[in-house]
Amino acid sequence: MSEASPLGETQWLDIMAWHRDMAGLLARLEGDDFWLAMSRLLARHVAFNTWVVLIFHHDQPPTILAESDEDDGADESLFQDYQQGLYLLDPFYVAARDKAYTGLVTLDDVAPQCFTQTEYYQRYFKRNIVADEVQLNQPLDGQRTLCLSLGAVTSFDQTALGVLQLIQPWICELLRVRMHFEQPEAAPGAHPWHPRSGEVQDTASQFGLTDREREVSQLMLGGSSTKEIARRLDISVETVRAHKKHLYAKLSINSQAELFARFWQDRV
Repeated sequence: MSEASPLGETQWLDIMAWHRDMAGLLARLEGDDFWLAMSRLLARHVAFNTWVVLIFHHDQPPTILAESDEDDGADESLFQDYQQGLYLLDPFYVAARDKAYTGLVTLDDVAPQCFTQTEYYQRYFKRNIVADEVQLNQPLDGQRTLCLSLGAVTSFDQTALGVLQLIQPWICELLRVRMHFEQPEAAPGAHPWHPRSGEVQDTASQFGLTDREREVSQLMLGGSSTKEIARRLDISVETVRAHKKHLYAKLSINSQAELFARFWQDRV
């Protein structure tokens, strides 16, 4: 059996620096500056430009716990737009709502085929996150997932992703424990097109769309192709096309741009 190669001096220094940083972060676990301290710790090991900590809920918009400030390139008005409805088109939110996951989630893991062509990408992602996003997620219960999102003006390379994979157990456990010291503010009202848990699908809504038609419309606006929608909803391509035809007729629209305009018009 071959012996493991000894760690080099640089690797030992990196390990020592990480444990020193973690000790400092643990000392701030109950403090008001915990999230800022965590972002600064991560920035010493992985390059990113913006960050936000939020809770994804099943039945209401995400709750934002902390975020990078304007000096870091964040735009407060964009976060408001996000909570008022754009969250429904966020591939990370859609994925977390479909299935809770613990650990690192990348944009490549969740982005649909036509993501860069969507209004969500143009209005929010491109302006607030710019090029790439990763999240470290910790499910809290069956209805909520705590997320630390990192945005970057360039793509996260394999080295950065490797570091995040390596440190995710520490970060996710800290996310879980930190929630004992959080008192989240009430989330704003849900967008009228927010999925309604516990209700029978395909019942008429006050907007004239069935629940299934709203699902199809949101997946369309999120960048999913017809085949992707069919696969996600476990229905045929022909059924997806029929839903598209019906919802366009009900809303008296002829394009996806008009569909987004109606979606945005109906926000809280």
